Amino acid sequence: MIKHKSLKHLKLFAIALCVEVLFANTLPVQVQAQTRPQASKVSVTFSPPGAGKPDNSAGGASRSSAQCVQDTANGGPLATPLTPANYQALTVAERPTFFVYVPETSARKVFFSLEGENKNSHYQTTIPISGKAGIVSVSLPDSAPALETGKNYKWSFVIMCGNALRPDSPAVEGTIMRSQLNPTLTSQLEKATPLERAALYGNGGIWYDTLATVAELRRLEPNDSSIEATWTQLLTSVGLDAIATKPLL
Repeated sequence: MIKHKSLKHLKLFAIALCVEVLFANTLPVQVQAQTRPQASKVSVTFSPPGAGKPDNSAGGASRSSAQCVQDTANGGPLATPLTPANYQALTVAERPTFFVYVPETSARKVFFSLEGENKNSHYQTTIPISGKAGIVSVSLPDSAPALETGKNYKWSFVIMCGNALRPDSPAVEGTIMRSQLNPTLTSQLEKATPLERAALYGNGGIWYDTLATVAELRRLEPNDSSIEATWTQLLTSVGLDAIATKPLL
């Protein structure tokens, strides 16, 4: 009889131990789920600066065909700068990142240049590309001079067909101006998550930093459907729906 009671007590103890272990393993997951920021709860939208008044000199544009002559047209979008058309595109970064959609191409190099208001060269470089269709990014390195606050800059992205620069080389252009953060926004950004920072930049009309922040999240979380949806909605909101679902290269 004593032996049967001992076995019964052992079984009850084993069951209690299993329940305790299961609860201990589940609790951190529940807490993590409660404390992790929900991407779907943070809305990233772009509010154009200047109370929504368009700037005819801003945004992006293309010259020539934006495609190499030897490349076969497939009916898809041509080279496109990821900038809001007809609105001034701002950044608060000293050395921002620029984004351009490049269609499938035989070219293996692109030429990027940035010039100031006096048309003096600020930075230029040649970048290798894979030839696959997708969105290419160009970040100014630490060796490049910082953008000056309140100054306008013009940038060009040229597809080097046949690995050479020619007058008829397909190219896209854009403008950028560095803005100064106000103390309130600076304080909010310091406490924000990456997605919240993107939302703050967007509400402040700071396009380049909004785009770069969401792009970085896409790279870090390539399987997160909510971040992908945020990216798609952001591009669509500024008329870039034709390339909103294209991959980041």
